[in-house]
Amino acid sequence: MSVFDHSASAADVNCLSTPKAQGLGAVQARLVDRIKRAALLRLHRTLRGERLLLRMYLAGEDATERTLLEELLPQSPPWLERQVEQHLADERRHVTLFVEALRRVGDDGTTRLEPDWLSRRKILRWQRLAHRYAAHFEHGLLVPAYATGLCAEQMAERVLSRHCAVIGTEHGLYPLLSRVLADEKAHVRLCENTLRRIVAPHEWAHLELLLKDIRTVESSFGVTGALAMYVAGSVLGGVRGGTR
Repeated sequence: MSVFDHSASAADVNCLSTPKAQGLGAVQARLVDRIKRAALLRLHRTLRGERLLLRMYLAGEDATERTLLEELLPQSPPWLERQVEQHLADERRHVTLFVEALRRVGDDGTTRLEPDWLSRRKILRWQRLAHRYAAHFEHGLLVPAYATGLCAEQMAERVLSRHCAVIGTEHGLYPLLSRVLADEKAHVRLCENTLRRIVAPHEWAHLELLLKDIRTVESSFGVTGALAMYVAGSVLGGVRGGTR
């Protein structure tokens, strides 16, 4: 029987959803959320701050596009190629939208941010996990790639949802962010459906462990990343009513 003929149990599928934080993890999640909300308010006080936020989103979309081109598309079976190409088209559209938004706030959009040190460390640790777990799956690195993609898309959904909530529907950037948020939610479903299809029943225990390790890496950078964002907000946001 082909791996594609298997269906995951309800217990298996549960591991695909973002787990509810408990104990110290819940305290950390609330702290990170409060710090990032405060940082967003500060960054939106000035055009410099808003430009930084848009460049950060643009850097993330650039990185996703490279991942799809370099890692997922070459190893995808034919039935997955169209799906990856559609995802790639979405990310390219996001790049265009963020470049256009930057131009509207006085930036030509040609200067691109590379992933910061924290992001590079996170990506490196994710790559190590992918190679460590690949041997446990019939589809090798494709499964860790989609597992990491799932967690990254869920993170993007949280980030954009928070941002939309902070600025409100009347803000000029809300239509852009809410549009990208809708796409990210669709990408979460895409990753979930793909994992259901390519992971065999006897492999789900390994997938659950992999997802747990991926999320542990992500949370380990949470407070540091939030504080870095708050510092940027303090530097670029200035005082309320300052120059834009």
